Formats: sequence, C-alpha cells, structure tokens
Amino acid sequence: MQQKLQTRAFEHVTPILQSGEQPVVATRAMVGKFSSGRLGTVVSQAIRLEGGGALLGAALASTRKQFVVLTNRRLIFLPQTFLGGPGKKVLGEVPREQVSLAEAKMGVVSLLRLAFGTAGDGVALTFPRVDKKNAEALAEALR
Repeated sequence: MQQKLQTRAFEHVTPILQSGEQPVVATRAMVGKFSSGRLGTVVSQAIRLEGGGALLGAALASTRKQFVVLTNRRLIFLPQTFLGGPGKKVLGEVPREQVSLAEAKMGVVSLLRLAFGTAGDGVALTFPRVDKKNAEALAEALR
C-alpha cells in the first residue's frame, strides 16, 4: 500500500518539479518541532509554537500529519488527507543543499531530525512502526 501512496505523492508534485528534478522518496510522517522527542510528537496531537526563531520549522510543524517528498533538488511537504494519502497543496519546501540529517533513531517509533541550513531551524519527523522502512529509506537518501 505504501508504494501506491508514494506514487500518488510523486504525481502530486510532478507539476511543480523543475527541469531535470526527479523525486527520490516520499513518505507520510508526523512533523514536530526540531527539539521534540519520539513519543512527544506521536502522543501530542496539538502543538504550541513559541514566537520567533525557527519560522520555517514552526510553519511546517503546524500541520502535524504530512507527506514528505524528497527530490534530487529539494524537500517538499504536502498535507496528509483524511485517509492518509498525500494532499495536493504544497505546505513548504526546502532546497536540498540546506537539508541535513541531524539524527536518526529507528525503533517502534522512528525519529528523523532534519536541520535546515545553519540557523538552527528544522523539524522532527516521527514514523510509527508500519512506516519504519520509509523512515529508513528517507534517512538513507539524505545521507
């Protein structure tokens, strides 16, 4: 089933891809603040964001359930539909050269921390056990 969702996510971003840009991996994830922990992101459905500082990370974390699409040029965030599929609206994007994998913890609940540039901005992505392979694929593509 995940392969179908990834294909659908690729189809949704195709119209906005630049010449020569290719999708690499897409997965659903819970998006939280860069400093959030594995269980804190999964358990807490409502997030309170402090003002200032990490504006891009805060904006992305305001919509918790998302689809993350990594291309060879950027990281694109899409909303997740009610049924768990990728939405069509782009919530945000970050150039690939500004995205780095700061931390990867794989387990029953997997966690990837993605840093955006050098400003201390970023997000924490958590994945339930069912999406562990997708988390591993995203982490490998970012290394």
